[in-house]
Order: sequence, then structure tokens, then C-alpha cells
Amino acid sequence: MLATQSATNHIKRCKPLLGTYVEVSVSLESDDNALLDITEYVFSEIQRIENLMSFHDPDSELSYVNREAYRHSCPISKDMEEVLTAALTLSKITNGIYDISIAPTLVRNGLLPDYLPNVDDEQANWQDVSIVNGNISFKRKALLDLGGIAKGYAVDRALCMVENLVENITVNAGGDLRMKEWSGQSVGIKASNAKGLKSIIRTPMHQAALATSGNYYMDRNKNSIIHSSTKKAVKDKRSVSVFASSCMLADALTKVAFLDINLMPIFNSYGAKAISVDENGNIQDLCEALENG
Repeated sequence: MLATQSATNHIKRCKPLLGTYVEVSVSLESDDNALLDITEYVFSEIQRIENLMSFHDPDSELSYVNREAYRHSCPISKDMEEVLTAALTLSKITNGIYDISIAPTLVRNGLLPDYLPNVDDEQANWQDVSIVNGNISFKRKALLDLGGIAKGYAVDRALCMVENLVENITVNAGGDLRMKEWSGQSVGIKASNAKGLKSIIRTPMHQAALATSGNYYMDRNKNSIIHSSTKKAVKDKRSVSVFASSCMLADALTKVAFLDINLMPIFNSYGAKAISVDENGNIQDLCEALENG
């Protein structure tokens, strides 16, 4: 009697989530229904995190925090606590270059909706945010935006939830991606040339997660990357990509790399790697650029 040999099955699906398109690729020795179920788990987890951390949703947990935390201490979820703690740690070690309290500037520039309490740009910063025993409070009225870290966290959560069930999986949320089997793989990064056309530059994966930030779709007056001290938009035609052990870390560190190349030693401490791609598709290792600069 001949033994039957299972064959690895593959599926790729895409859904609009997190303000972008989330693509999930799964490989497993199973039928289509099992793979479909796994992708649904992934999409559901990403939707759950979006419901918690969206600035655009008035009913999200983040919106609740932004409305109430300067009035009284507010209990927060474990997910919110993990993301905020990571963000505040990065703010501390970058001396405030990375600052999630930049939201008032983004509101003023029309990049975030204006339905929360009015907050002046200079009124508060990350140092006014306190988290104690699962509760958050603001010393002064503040607005937090997790757009530069929550997407990466959502990718991490979704992949980690199912990675033990599959042979391989990649979750890609608009350039924030994580792979289970990443060694030896390559990834495409967008480069925007002078004519506004997009080209894809291939580069090896250096870690399990990758995040890319750039002003691909913004006009010159609405760049989404804001310097925390000057409150001015960073006008840079490059994209910056960071490879790290988690997508949350990679997502956050892309903003650090954009804002201050002198902070590259921090990347080494995290075991992360940062590269830039200019409008002509040229790749530069930012850590090496600092050492040679």
C-alpha cells in the first residue's frame, strides 16, 4: 500500500485595514479552508488592534485616552500599555526626537481629524504621559498618535498568533511586514523618482521584520513625518527602511532614522539595520553613512 504524500498549499489574501492594504501569504500542508481560516484569524486580530489604537475612530481606546487622560487616570488595555510603554522608552533614549504627542501638529496640518480637545503644539510632550499599574494620565492636556508604531504592533500580534500553525507566513501592511521564515529572502522597497513614478528596489531581508517610511503620496505641504522640536515637516524624497526583530520596533525606528542620523548607535543596541532609498533607487546603509561621515 502506497503512502500518500502531503503537498504544501499556499494562499495569499488582501484586505483594506490600518489605512492601507494588508496582504497575508500563508503556506501549510492543508486544504484551502484551513488556510482561509488562518488568514481570517490574522485579519481579525489586525482589526482588533486598529479598533483600539486608531486616532480616526472616535470610539477607539486611543480616542478615549486623548479625551480623558488629562482629566483623570484611565485604565488601558494590555495592548495599549505595551505599545505606549515601547513608544515612551524610545522617546526617552532619543531625548524626545521620537514623540507620539506630535498629534496636534498633524491635526493642524490636516493629516488627522479634528474632533478631540484642542491642544497647542507646545502644550505637552511625551514627558507629560505617565503609565502606572495599567493606568495612564497626562500631566498637561495632550494628544497622542500611534500611527508610527501601532501598525507594526498589529502585524506582530497577527503573525505571532498563528505562526505555530503554519509552515510559513508573511504579513504585509502597506510596507510594514514580518516573515516567519525570513532568512535568505528578499523584499521590494518603493523608490520614487523625479517624475513621480514608482519603482521597486530589491534588497535582502536582514531581520524578521521590515518597516518603510516615506512621503510617497504626500504633497510638499503635508508631509507626515514631523520633527518633534521644530514642528516642521521633514522634506525628504528618500524612503527609510528599518529591519528589526519586531515590526513594532522597525515601524517606530523609521521615524528616528528620518529625524536624526546621529541616533544610529541606538539601532545597533536594538540589533536593527537602517537603509535609505533615494529617488533614483540608490540604497545607502545609514549606520555606515554615519561612521564614514
